Amino acid sequence: MSRSALIIGKSAAVLADTVALLQNRGYAAEATNRFADVDTNFDLSRFDVVVFGGQVPAETRGRLGGEIGRLNPGAALVDGLAGIPGLIAAQVEGALAAAPEEPPASPSFDPDRRTVTLSLASTRTVTLTAWWQTSFVPPDPKSDSLILIDHERLAGQVAVPLPDVVPQQAAFVTVQFDDLSYAFSVASAQ
Repeated sequence: MSRSALIIGKSAAVLADTVALLQNRGYAAEATNRFADVDTNFDLSRFDVVVFGGQVPAETRGRLGGEIGRLNPGAALVDGLAGIPGLIAAQVEGALAAAPEEPPASPSFDPDRRTVTLSLASTRTVTLTAWWQTSFVPPDPKSDSLILIDHERLAGQVAVPLPDVVPQQAAFVTVQFDDLSYAFSVASAQ
């Protein structure tokens, strides 16, 4: 059975690209930018994860979160980090990943050194991707990404410096250990 996701956000282009990415990865994904109509246009009880974009008003998040929690207590509610399709898809995957028997340590970020540190108790397959916004023109922000580690088998402590192409603001990283995914900000400037 396919896992299902609902993405609620502002940009039709970002939503369409995110849905396409998720569907290509085998998820049943839908999206909307009609905040007021979410609970009338969708059966909220059937989604495994719901992502709220940053433009969704707090009162709408609260109302929908309460309704989803009532209808489907097992659903994951995720605050989207940015309007970047690949980043949103990674957040969905992270929310739906089964917890491993021996979870790897969470990655950390040192803003002074601009370095992501991975502490791996055992050898893991790792993919690390940097994401950043290149244009903030509403309603369709633009973005770019760079894969820093691609399916490498790693163990121990690994420090990965962010290259200069990754800006100091509106920047994020996703780290995938086997099937487990983390997404977090690596912005070191406002």
